[in-house]
Amino acid sequence: METSEKRRLSPFSEGIGPAIVYIGFRAGAWIAERAPMELSTRFVRVIARVAFRFAKGKRAVVEANLARVVGNGPHLHSVVEQAFESYAEYWLETFRLGRYSASALSAMVDADQETLDSMNGAFAEGKGVILATAHIGFYDLGVAWVGVSGWPFTTVAEVLRPRALFEWFAAIREKRGMKVIASKPGDVARKRLIETVKAGEGVAILAERDLGRRGVWIELFGESTTAPVGPGLLVTETKAPLLVGAAFKEGSRFRVIFRRVAYDPSDDVAAISQLIAHRLESLIRMHPEQWHLFTTNWPSDEKHLPPRGPLGSSSD
Repeated sequence: METSEKRRLSPFSEGIGPAIVYIGFRAGAWIAERAPMELSTRFVRVIARVAFRFAKGKRAVVEANLARVVGNGPHLHSVVEQAFESYAEYWLETFRLGRYSASALSAMVDADQETLDSMNGAFAEGKGVILATAHIGFYDLGVAWVGVSGWPFTTVAEVLRPRALFEWFAAIREKRGMKVIASKPGDVARKRLIETVKAGEGVAILAERDLGRRGVWIELFGESTTAPVGPGLLVTETKAPLLVGAAFKEGSRFRVIFRRVAYDPSDDVAAISQLIAHRLESLIRMHPEQWHLFTTNWPSDEKHLPPRGPLGSSSD
């Protein structure tokens, strides 16, 4: 007889719909791990161009987001099309993570001396490290590289349906040296992250999409919106060194950029969140086509949704 744990992890435990999603992801990964890279890349780019042409609603969302970065004009069309292609390639690389050995990951990723010095110097202080990033570039490949590089890090992952899908993604990351905890329940996740940092280890956390819409108010590209409270809360609770970074695809290779962010120990969550947002802006401007923000992110684009902020407050 199956144990309750095995039943819980069955892809069919939450219904046929989530099971189909699980099977689709596993099948995609199986193909991506075995198909020639050039052929796979051409295929996903074709899919991306089809989506760009026909997914008009999604394209409008991406256009509105990226216009805040690159401005309106004839160039915006090209940047948005590249964003669709980059997002498709992001998923291809995510599917291929299980194929890459530690040595292969190390060989395909470049890091400048400032990145290495920032990371090593932060860990040398013995207070743990907080690495804030965003949906920029190739996040999963970047955290995998961090793991195989020997820095002790934990990351938070969204709890996907079915749970077996989350467990599968987590297992791939953990094989690369990165511990993974579920994002829900939120209070449990925050407690574990704080404990991890205070133990002298690192935490990698996404910092620009407020999925719960009840975060802290910031200015992002000159317009008010909310950011998740987690990164700022971790910093204020631990006083650990703060780095902000991303992993970009440049040609056939990848480049990670991590930079130390100075802050005042008396800064509150809002002030820390704004510091992170400003640094993320500079990273996004480097490769706006690799900002994989395919949902609305500012209140002015969300007239059909409830107000953002704690208890529906405004930024005023």
